[in-house]
Amino acid sequence: MVVVTDPAKLEHLQTREQIKLLDVIDALRAEGLSEYTALPQLIVCGDQSSGKSSVLEAISGVPFPRKDSLCTRFATEVILRRATDELISVSLVPGKTRSFQERDVLSGFHHDLSSRENFPALFEKAKQAMGLDALGSLAFSEDILRVEVSGPTQPQLTVVDLPGLIHSENRKQSARDVSLVHKLVESYMNSERSIILAVVSAMNEFANQIVLKKARDVDPEGERTIGLITKPDTLRVGTNSEKEFLALARNEDVKFKRGWHVVKNLDLGAGEGETKDRDSEESLFFEKSNFKALPPSSVGISSLRHRLSHVLFDQVRSELPKLIEDIQSGIAATRGGLDKLGPSRVTPEEQRAFLIKISQEFQILSKDAIIGQYSNPFFKDHLPAKRRLCAVIANSHDDFGTSLRENGARWIVSESKRRKSVRGSSSSKYSEPWEGIARSHIRSVWESTNFFIEQVLQHLTDAEVCGALFYELLEPIMDGKLDLAYSKLGEVTAVYKDHPATLNHYFQENVVALQKARRNPSIEEKLRGIFSERSKIYEQDIPLLMSAVQFEETSDMTRKAAEEIFDNMNAFYKTAMKVFLDNVPSLVIQETIVNEVPRMFCPESVFAMESDLVKKIASESEAKRLQREELTRKLGTLDAGYGICKQYVARGGS
Repeated sequence: MVVVTDPAKLEHLQTREQIKLLDVIDALRAEGLSEYTALPQLIVCGDQSSGKSSVLEAISGVPFPRKDSLCTRFATEVILRRATDELISVSLVPGKTRSFQERDVLSGFHHDLSSRENFPALFEKAKQAMGLDALGSLAFSEDILRVEVSGPTQPQLTVVDLPGLIHSENRKQSARDVSLVHKLVESYMNSERSIILAVVSAMNEFANQIVLKKARDVDPEGERTIGLITKPDTLRVGTNSEKEFLALARNEDVKFKRGWHVVKNLDLGAGEGETKDRDSEESLFFEKSNFKALPPSSVGISSLRHRLSHVLFDQVRSELPKLIEDIQSGIAATRGGLDKLGPSRVTPEEQRAFLIKISQEFQILSKDAIIGQYSNPFFKDHLPAKRRLCAVIANSHDDFGTSLRENGARWIVSESKRRKSVRGSSSSKYSEPWEGIARSHIRSVWESTNFFIEQVLQHLTDAEVCGALFYELLEPIMDGKLDLAYSKLGEVTAVYKDHPATLNHYFQENVVALQKARRNPSIEEKLRGIFSERSKIYEQDIPLLMSAVQFEETSDMTRKAAEEIFDNMNAFYKTAMKVFLDNVPSLVIQETIVNEVPRMFCPESVFAMESDLVKKIASESEAKRLQREELTRKLGTLDAGYGICKQYVARGGS
């Protein structure tokens, strides 16, 4: 094995603080955490043939192929790790759109290199493995070539060379290729933990290079972008183009908070010996060209390595607290997903035990909801107002009472009509709307309860089991409860039909009150007449006052009987409404529907459940088994990552 990276070239990346912090990121990446959350990295972006691969080679020491046509055809991750043994290993990471069979084949691509000179040939092998050289194939791939370089002197760093951005389709690159490359580059640039090296070639006007617009789109403040000018030696001395690129390098045109840097690329035909001398050749150029006016910290690959080391260190340090939060959130979400899936359940015993556990939690939440005990997080997370069943039903009962009081009477008799005739008035007809109003109320509470049940199931288990439980078990039960509630309502309303009667003392009190209300206006009118004629009242006026307060009964016996019937009907209506307003919520709704919810799905009901129904509800598909395996693997990775972060914090990391 060989060491591919010259330690002298990378010495600026090494400080004790940086090593301590970057070791954490390296350990997280080694655990596979980058599959689930973005980790800090350096990405090299630019238009096609802008010199990106040469820059990456100069930074990492890995000899990437350098050609003018169709340079990088896939993303290449270069992972530099510190280890006791020196090793270069190369593998492929399949793209997300690959089939399972293709993923298996590509995942099997793994090579250990004995010499860095073999790198160009390995690129060709990677193309063949990805099918890029096949007739009619894509010119670019979503697959990733991963190069891991380890050794005792290596830095902890990840750099990514991305395919060059294409302006338009041509004979070798289709419109689909153009779209694929742009999406691939944007996916890396969009990560807020990526440091963007926006590479701009001095061979073309920078205003026409796509990379600058894309960098601005994802990083409008330029906080994580460094502009990088390549091939400055191609500019003619003293020309406007040279002046424009010098202004760009001074951050006077396209401005980034992190500024710009300039490096000189090796000629395409440079051999091994010339590669070794690239730094000295570059230094000579910056000593003699007009670019010598720029600060030394802004030119040359050596200062770029030093600059990037500080940028990456600052990025990692600032992102680490949020990264830890993301890991914790991921752990909570993954555990929640596993909890919903439940344990593996192949045998009937496992399936029944799974349902018993869910039913216990269902019963607890249902009882809490009915009595208005909302301390469980379930009542505070998603749609808390609709999950608080007791409050929802209480509000519905209030609406029911309002509707009954306002719309419960079949007709409203005005005073003038009452004085004429109220023959044929009937309490049963007068309260005829009650049943319809009550049925609507029952339906409303039933729907709210159904919604609550679905919410509980969604909280306790995955969508598949939730649907099976609801549609196979609970929905039929709830349908039966609705029918039972309607039947119970029929019994309650039956007592108000035909010949209703009551022994409630409130009935007589209502009759007296109604009679007073009918007589008082006439008495009040007589008294006002007496007082209007006299300024003072004397003892001898008492008989007159007594006469005034005595209500004169009508001599029309038919009218008198009708008024008594009317008063009795209204009194009975008010008395019966009070009872009805109590009976419908308590006897019809609460006892028939609401209080039954905890008993619909409880351990006892699961024990009594037929085996076929248990299997239908609780058995799991192959897809669910694979999902559990993936979540378990993800949780293990996240837990390991969190453990690494805790160790870093415990060691006094910032």
